[in-house]
Amino acid sequence: MDTETAEAFEKLSREVREGLQEVRTELRAEIRVGLHGVRTELRTEIQDVKRHSDVVAESLRSEIRLVAEGVAGLDEKFTLEFRNVRGEIREQIGDVKSLIRASYGDLDRRIKPS
Repeated sequence: MDTETAEAFEKLSREVREGLQEVRTELRAEIRVGLHGVRTELRTEIQDVKRHSDVVAESLRSEIRLVAEGVAGLDEKFTLEFRNVRGEIREQIGDVKSLIRASYGDLDRRIKPS
C-alpha cells in the first residue's frame, strides 16, 4: 500500500470511528430520554393505580361497615326473638305442668275413695 492510500485509509477509518462514536453518543442520549419518559409514565400509572386502589378499598370498607351493622342488627333481633320464644315456651310448660297436676289430682281422687 502506498502512502497516499494508507493516509486515505487512516482518514476513512478515523471518520468511521468518529461517526460510530457520534452514533453511540446520540443513541445513548435517546435511550436516556426514552427511559426517562417510560419511568415518568410508569410513575404516573402507578399513582393512578394507587388512587384507584384507595378508592376501591374505601368503598369496600364502607360496604363492610354496612354489612357489620346489618349483622349486629340481626343479632339483636335474633336475641330478642329467642328471649320471646323462651318466655313463650316457659309459659306453655307452666300451663302443661298445671294441666298435668290437675289431671293427676283428678286421677288421684278417682283412685283414692274418700
